Amino acid sequence: MAHIIKSQSIRRVVYTVLITSLTCLILSLIIYQGQYFQNWFNSSYAPHKQFIIIGWFILFAYYGVCLFYLWQTNTKGRNYLFLFGIQFFAFAVFIISIYCFSAYILATVSSIFSVIFSIWLAIKLFKNKQYVLVSLIVVLILIYCVFCGILCCSLEYGVWKD
Repeated sequence: MAHIIKSQSIRRVVYTVLITSLTCLILSLIIYQGQYFQNWFNSSYAPHKQFIIIGWFILFAYYGVCLFYLWQTNTKGRNYLFLFGIQFFAFAVFIISIYCFSAYILATVSSIFSVIFSIWLAIKLFKNKQYVLVSLIVVLILIYCVFCGILCCSLEYGVWKD
């Protein structure tokens, strides 16, 4: 029995790392080729590139930790992973719409959806007494709002250029 639990846990870790790294890679490739990201990334007022890259990978590592722990508590009848997936999809739409298309209205709508689904997930977790996961999701909401808010504001390079 212990072998089955251990192999499921190892399998869950491997799947979490694969899912997180593949989404990070795909989203990174899409974002890196974005015209508006390149304009901001190569501008004189942008922070050091190392800070951006390290922050990006720390954000995805945090997403991976949240995914792993949500996956462990996701049982039949609970849709934690679905809500987390919708939240992440809204985050991806936000990032792509800002960096690749400079579509601020779409970015605003997707960021609102992301925050709504994150709060919904935190409430569901709180009702089921998953306090550690609630704190992870609340920190994710704060990271999302701060990280994306700062990036969104700094992307308006046309205003800052003058």
